[in-house]
Amino acid sequence: MNLIRYNEEKQRAVYFCGDSYKKIWYNIDPAWIEKHVSDLNLLLPGYVLEHGNNWIRFKVVEGTPASEFPHTLEFVKKIHNFCLEQILETAPMYHGDWTLSNIIINGDTMVMIDWDNLGSYPIDQVYKKLESDLKSAFGDLYVL
Repeated sequence: MNLIRYNEEKQRAVYFCGDSYKKIWYNIDPAWIEKHVSDLNLLLPGYVLEHGNNWIRFKVVEGTPASEFPHTLEFVKKIHNFCLEQILETAPMYHGDWTLSNIIINGDTMVMIDWDNLGSYPIDQVYKKLESDLKSAFGDLYVL
């Protein structure tokens, strides 16, 4: 198990385990883990491989983070459309964190990862957060 990220503020670590990622929370209610895994299993069957009281092991999603692609107007539109499709597809639950590092691209396929903020939110709040995340990622290119 290799540590790839530790977040002091959120008291969580992410490890790469060769065939999976393991996320460990050091200050979490085990009931949150159970609810989160249940919600993920409804939306993304097979994404969660196993879990415990303070950890979840996730399937590796092959591809490249969207953050590593050139920011062209065409790419901005492609990401924006993908996020809108995701919102419709997962309603009434929403990802809640549309940063480019959470979007994995493999050819013509895009997949969201890092579902820690998954929840049910008012739809106007969902769209505001999406706009904020994409504006932060793309700056002045984001004019949609």
